[in-house]
Amino acid sequence: MKTVFIAATLILCACTAWGMVGGPIFPVGSQMTAMTVEASKVTLKTVSPSGSGSQEGTSDRMFLSARYGVLSNVDLSAMLGTSNLGFNNLYGGYSDFRSNWSFAWGAGARAGFPLGSPRYQAICGLQYTGFQPKGSSSNGIQTVSSKYIWHEVAPSVAVGARVGPLVPYLGVAKPFFFGRRDVMVAMHGRAFPAAGGQTSYADGQQPVRGILGLEWKLPDGYSLTAEGMTTPAGIWTLSLGVAQVLK
Repeated sequence: MKTVFIAATLILCACTAWGMVGGPIFPVGSQMTAMTVEASKVTLKTVSPSGSGSQEGTSDRMFLSARYGVLSNVDLSAMLGTSNLGFNNLYGGYSDFRSNWSFAWGAGARAGFPLGSPRYQAICGLQYTGFQPKGSSSNGIQTVSSKYIWHEVAPSVAVGARVGPLVPYLGVAKPFFFGRRDVMVAMHGRAFPAAGGQTSYADGQQPVRGILGLEWKLPDGYSLTAEGMTTPAGIWTLSLGVAQVLK
């Protein structure tokens, strides 16, 4: 929960502005801007850093994002922040892989379509996230050091409704992972170049994730958002955000 407290502290340092009807869920409106601080924890399943097959991992993330409305129902976003990556219970007796926090970035686009009334909308989105985690794991004899150039792309579709100050929404998202992994292997502390190298990966086997979220609109354009994503296999994401819509 430490990242959640950091997020709240950062947004409280922002300047107060007039509240508008948009928000982090529905598009903010033409020539409008929204600023959001978001903390999230992501579970994922991909190739393990020891190269021993599929492995579940986690990634903690903290972003400051800016959203700008290019049309009344379309906005674009840019994100800057930090992220890490970890894998547990690796095969072959390897220790856990845990990267340090590293610079992260992202971009997105979103379009809203009224469903009979402006209170109800279908929202189509596309989100990109990138970062470069690095770390190592060891089995006492061999140490595998990995550096990733990590990319995620996640299209999504959701339906939301305004119920007073609350905006509940639900939908689905389909993440894709791709990028490059640089590997260095050491045996008893001595580099073993023949076992290392550079590999590209593209993991299109990620399952579709269900989305359930709730936005709570507050005075002066502020809002709080909680969102969860999950799969039947128990892979999940939890995000908490604080936002303000600016003129």
